[in-house]
This record gives sequence, C-alpha cells and structure tokens, in this order.
Amino acid sequence: MARWRCILLFVTMVLPSCGNSQTAPSPTQASIVAALSPNPLVSTVCAPSPCQASDGRLFRWQIQGTLLIEETAGVGGTVSSITVTAFNPQIVYTADYIVRNAGTNRVAARGMLLIPITGLYGLVDNASASKSVLLPFVVAFTDDRGNSLTALASWTVN
Repeated sequence: MARWRCILLFVTMVLPSCGNSQTAPSPTQASIVAALSPNPLVSTVCAPSPCQASDGRLFRWQIQGTLLIEETAGVGGTVSSITVTAFNPQIVYTADYIVRNAGTNRVAARGMLLIPITGLYGLVDNASASKSVLLPFVVAFTDDRGNSLTALASWTVN
C-alpha cells in the first residue's frame, strides 16, 4: 500500500508539468510605435531673433520636445534616421544626431528610446510663414532580423 502511495505521489507531481511546456512562437519582426511629446507643442520666438541655422538660413521660431520610439513585438533594432517631411528641403535627423542626443540609436526588444528634438522653422524671408504647423515625422528603423520598418508620428505646433 505504501508503494502505491509513493507511485501515486510521484505521478501527481510529474503529470501537471507534462504538456505545459508550450512556448509562444518567436516574432518574425519588430513592431515600433512613435509618439511626440508634448503634443500639441507651443513654439517659442527665437532669442536672439532671428535664429541662424548651420546653413546660414534665418528662422523666426524654435521648437523643443521629445520623440519616443517603442518596440512592442520583442525584436530590437536601430533607428537609422528621422525625417520631418513638412519642409522643403526635408529635415533629416541622422543616426549620428540620434546617438549624440539620445546616447544611442538602439531600441531594445520591448524597450524604448527617448530622443530630444530641437528644430527651427518659419524662414524670416518667407512673409507667409505660419507659426501653426503640422509636422509629420517618419522614423526609419531596421530590426535585428534585417527588416526595414517605418513609424509615423505628427506634431501639432502652435
């Protein structure tokens, strides 16, 4: 009788773990989300006025905020660029800018990256330049499996 109790106890302890070793399939690619903060954003008048860009152009207003990039699927990767498409020429923040301002351009699996963004807009020689603009941002991302992805976010600026 004692032997049957030992066998029954052994079976009871082992069986619950049988068949419960299922694992979720690994994701095939990253999934990224981008958001800008604060949103809407209030611009400030350049001080001293006007602000001069590195290319010599003069601007009326400046903006400052943060771009958040989050990976949600479980595959990390790197941000290669961020493009603001509202202007001609477009503003492109390269990987060098991202590393210099955020410390890295890497987004860990299920992690996030905060990138400070500073920009100038409203050319002084453009009499019709509006202070209120919508700035679309396109984030270019390559995950650790070689997939190229983009995320879109827009900043409303007043």
